Amino acid sequence: MQTRIKLFFTLSMFLCSLGVYACDICSCGSSNSNSFANVLGGNYVGFSYNYLHFQSIQNYANDAAPLANDHTHTLSLTTQYQMTDRIQVNTLLPYKFNERINDAGVQNNRGLGDISVYGLIDLLPSADHHRLKFGMGVKLPTGSFDIENTNPNQISAIQLGTGSLDVLLPFQYHYTQSKWAVNLSAMYFVKGKNKDEFKFGNQTQINLSSTYVFSTGHDFSVAPIIGFSYDSFLAAERFGIVDKRTKGYMANANLGIQLETDHMILGIHTQQPIAQNLVQKEVLFDKGIGVYTYWKF
Repeated sequence: MQTRIKLFFTLSMFLCSLGVYACDICSCGSSNSNSFANVLGGNYVGFSYNYLHFQSIQNYANDAAPLANDHTHTLSLTTQYQMTDRIQVNTLLPYKFNERINDAGVQNNRGLGDISVYGLIDLLPSADHHRLKFGMGVKLPTGSFDIENTNPNQISAIQLGTGSLDVLLPFQYHYTQSKWAVNLSAMYFVKGKNKDEFKFGNQTQINLSSTYVFSTGHDFSVAPIIGFSYDSFLAAERFGIVDKRTKGYMANANLGIQLETDHMILGIHTQQPIAQNLVQKEVLFDKGIGVYTYWKF
């Protein structure tokens, strides 16, 4: 029964951070820490692929000018180690393939992203249907940052990292009843300054999702997942000068499905925008899709 409850907790790795010029996509979305919203217990090793598509205005004086396109592809290795019944440690190692297509041509950027490490402690270890976890962690400046790519209307998707040491403050609450589960997770990112004195705005990330597990026998189950995600970004700054236009938000609908056995999980999810205001609506998030797998041990 305990193993099956853990399976109920497994929710899709939603695309959790969609950002722009100063809305730091590198912190979560394209490093893709969709695993920040994952509440699977126990030990596991996971792999994921995530794709995000953004469009932005190229020529302010010409309404008919074609939009620039940013495509980000992220491969991520995630791990979780259950140190005790209450304490777990998670790591995320992303590798990114970025492509920007505009009137100037095609620009490619690929390499290691920002590695994240964080821990969580369960505050309700004895509860039958509830789990409440708080934690703390860091995002390391392992991905390269190019100050020239922070010009207005250029989203940070083309960056491999923030170039700064950032603090992560995660929160998770999940409730289960029979084969139905609801998960609420949040992460607050406290951004630091990098060597170029550039500071992305602090970020709040919230994910709400629900799933129902259909057991098909022989320790195999199918779980459709529906959810909602919201990200808000404070303004970026450099040398103490705050760029207010970079403050923004994004709300998205998430749909997914995953297959589970005793030791393996395989899932796919998609994300579509509901409402957004990124760089004063000069940048638009178009769509996202991801696939993931976990091996539990």
